[in-house]
Amino acid sequence: MSTLQKDVSPAAPTMGPLDLGPYAIRGLAGSHYVLDVFQNNAAAGTKVIGYPRNTPNSSNQQWMFVAAGADNPGWWYLQTQMSSNFVITLEPYTPIEPNLPLEPRPLFMAPKDPKQTEYQLWCLQSTEKLGYWYIQSKAHSSNSQTPMVIQLSGTQSGAPAMAGPISFIEFEKQAWGFVPLLPLG
Repeated sequence: MSTLQKDVSPAAPTMGPLDLGPYAIRGLAGSHYVLDVFQNNAAAGTKVIGYPRNTPNSSNQQWMFVAAGADNPGWWYLQTQMSSNFVITLEPYTPIEPNLPLEPRPLFMAPKDPKQTEYQLWCLQSTEKLGYWYIQSKAHSSNSQTPMVIQLSGTQSGAPAMAGPISFIEFEKQAWGFVPLLPLG
């Protein structure tokens, strides 16, 4: 086509808005605990834990995916529906020796911080179980490092949520599903 001809290609289809939550983020393993802000505490530094799903739904178990913006395409903040609007944050970690395997690190709530995006951004990676995903931290996400993904530190109610090295053998412990919820009104 010459530059003098009118482009008559069909218009691109329009997409509806993305459904970004709120969700209960439910584990695949065992008891199917959901990610929960410990004791419904809106203070910075509060731990994220695995806990039975509340009925009725409570804001400390409701999460929104908030796009990180043009500088970080494909990465998301996991923001609580609590009044604080804090996001899940990975405790910073620098290995003493670069070749040592990473140890699981705790997750806690903190305000969005442009200097901490490496520890506050997450993406989804598929698991072998349809409808369940790894939630991968942007920290240590280069091709030369083992991805860190959200998991619980144990099988009991109240077990701390951590980010640890991805495991393809025991993926059930690191696989998460998303249960759509109605926003609290």
